[in-house]
Formats: sequence, C-alpha cells, structure tokens
Amino acid sequence: MPIKNHSAIIGGISVVLFGLVCYLYWNLAYTPISKAMVVSRTEKNSLEQKLSEAKARANQLNKIQAEMASLQVDVAELEKQLPKTRELPSLIRVLTHRAEANGILVTVVRPSRPVSKGLYDEIPYEITATSSLHSIGHFLTAMGKGDRLFAARNLTLNSVATKTDLSKTVNASFTLVSFKYREQ
Repeated sequence: MPIKNHSAIIGGISVVLFGLVCYLYWNLAYTPISKAMVVSRTEKNSLEQKLSEAKARANQLNKIQAEMASLQVDVAELEKQLPKTRELPSLIRVLTHRAEANGILVTVVRPSRPVSKGLYDEIPYEITATSSLHSIGHFLTAMGKGDRLFAARNLTLNSVATKTDLSKTVNASFTLVSFKYREQ
C-alpha cells in the first residue's frame, strides 16, 4: 500500500476514533454529570428557599414566645380578678379586712347557690352589717376597687337607734356577688 493511502487511512481512523471518544465522553461522562449538576442546583435552590422560610418562622417564633409571655402575665392578672375556683377563705379574708378598715360590724355572711352566666358564675353572699352610712359607702367602694371583682346588689338600709355606739347608725343588708370563671 502506498504511503499516501496509509496516512489517509490512519488519519481517517484517527478522526473516527477521536469522534468516537468525544461521543463516548459526551454521552457517558459530560451529559450525566451535567444532569446531576442541574438536579443539584435545583435541590440547592429548594433547600435555600426552605432555609429562608425556616429562618423567618424562627424569627416569628421568638416574637410569638414574647407575646405568649406577655399574655401569660395578663392571664395571671385577670385570674386575680376572676378566679377559677370559689376561693371562700380568700373572700372571707378580704371581706373581714375591708370591713375592719372601714369600721363595719358584719353580722351575717350567708352564701347562696352560684348562678351560671355563660363563661362565668356569679356567687351571691347575703350580708348584713351595721355601721354609719358613710362607712358602708366606703366599704362598698373598697370592695369594688380591689383586685378581685365584686358587685353589690339589693342594698337595703335601716336606721338603728342605739345609745351605746353612736358610730353604728345604719343596718345594711345587701347581696355581695363574687365572680368565678367557669371552664368549659
């Protein structure tokens, strides 16, 4: 075979082999790696988006926790005003202390049945006391201004003619209503 043809055949075979190597590289190495890179980029973008959403939620969590702590303080304050239980000993202490502070002689404290009013119960106490009209007014005001919610209803005043204690001029009968939160 002439050398010219031999060089052409080797050149042709080299070109075919080079094309075959390029084709194999393209199909077996570059294309799968390229597809894997696209998938990896997509996953990376998705994870970055999820991370930014998680960070935003974490920031909201801190805000919500602070708000929750504030609400718990508010609930504690409100439970002082509207307790969940009847708390009769506490009521008697408050009533006695305020009666003594205003110079009132409480003669009768008679609890009645609670009356349901939706989310709360009203617990009435029939009270009879003796004092001056002014002291009765101060006592009812002190009961209304305390931490716990109270209401006075059906106030009846009768004059008392005593010569022994001139500061006790009025017999007062009224219903003192305390309130209790009723859990559903």
